[in-house]
Amino acid sequence: MEYQLLSIYKYNGSGPSKSDTEVETEYQRRLKGYSTIVTDMYPVLDKKEYEQVDNYPLFFVQTNDINKLINLVTRNSRRIDEIAENLPGVAKMSYARKLLTSEIYYTNEIEGVKTTKEEIGTVVGQLSSKSQPDRRLASTVRLYNTALSGKTYQVRKLQDFRKIYDELLRGEISDNKQPDGKIFRKRSVYIGTSSQKVHTPPTSEQQIEVKLLPLIQFMNQHEIQDLVKAVVTHFMFENIHPFNDGNGRTGRYLLSSYLASKLDHYTGLSVSSAIHANQSAYYKAFKQADNWENRADVTVFIQKIMEIISEGQMDVIVNLGKLSDQLEETYHKILASFKDPVQRAIVYILAQSKLFSENAEMGIKDTELIKVLYDEDSKKYHKNKVQREIKILTEKGIITEIKRRPLQHLVDDRYL
Repeated sequence: MEYQLLSIYKYNGSGPSKSDTEVETEYQRRLKGYSTIVTDMYPVLDKKEYEQVDNYPLFFVQTNDINKLINLVTRNSRRIDEIAENLPGVAKMSYARKLLTSEIYYTNEIEGVKTTKEEIGTVVGQLSSKSQPDRRLASTVRLYNTALSGKTYQVRKLQDFRKIYDELLRGEISDNKQPDGKIFRKRSVYIGTSSQKVHTPPTSEQQIEVKLLPLIQFMNQHEIQDLVKAVVTHFMFENIHPFNDGNGRTGRYLLSSYLASKLDHYTGLSVSSAIHANQSAYYKAFKQADNWENRADVTVFIQKIMEIISEGQMDVIVNLGKLSDQLEETYHKILASFKDPVQRAIVYILAQSKLFSENAEMGIKDTELIKVLYDEDSKKYHKNKVQREIKILTEKGIITEIKRRPLQHLVDDRYL
């Protein structure tokens, strides 16, 4: 039987509606159930457009559907790891950068913040550069990139939220929407449009802090399953909405980076693209969880967000599988076309980069290519030897110089 929120349960299908007493009895039954987790967090719930309540503890029921989704997401993550494990290093790096670009692009798109993949890709492509110019989104890219190394900011005090926010959105928030309190906002905001209010979060900085402190405790609990903890944290952060602007992007970063640290990196970097493809379901899940009639029950919210995460994983599995098969064909084609081992290695690396990158701008630079080969075998792939062979391959039209600063080459499509 499908789990029903109380707002649906009270209508009793085709029968007569449940009385308030019957709904309250069912609520108490769920709250005291063996498979129910009741937290110390009290979200602000919307009763009417201008009326909110916060006297219900956030809870969820560990249903069979949620347990199945936990297993599915975990299996998908293992499958992604299996495919990625068989890929050469440049292919893995290029695909991670591709997902990183998409993650930032789509988290901005969801909020109506206009960027282009080319703009983001330029910054992502300069990650390995010693001198990184201070471009727009550079700080955002660097923070997301730390997720690829398994590092995440530890949130142990209120100031940690602000630290993440400042780093993630440096240069992205207009002056009139900067935090105007000591750490967070101090003025009231609402979520919705000019004609329809969807949710009203806490109205003062003091209330925000009161709501965030138990969230920090929840985030640092070890008794809650990691996936569930990540999704519940995402809901609670958005419910509190501690800043004047940028809450959605910050909340999705927290979700993305946590998943990247607990599962595979690619799962963490496919969150926003999956949410973007399921925006109506995403916002509906929030609206249901914010509805006071459901008494802070986030069971269905957890289920829906996990479904979205698993869809993002499936996109990665399918895409990565196709690219892996194509790279295998490319490898044999290059093997048959080049006798010189250095030329073969150069072309194969450039082929990996071209197949797995979002665009040419994000492709591997010559300095990176030379370093990859030198680290593999410094005698066989001496830097001068590699540079000489790059020049020969360019003269033969096998590869093309597409940029001088930094120097970058692209392999011809006939070798893919």
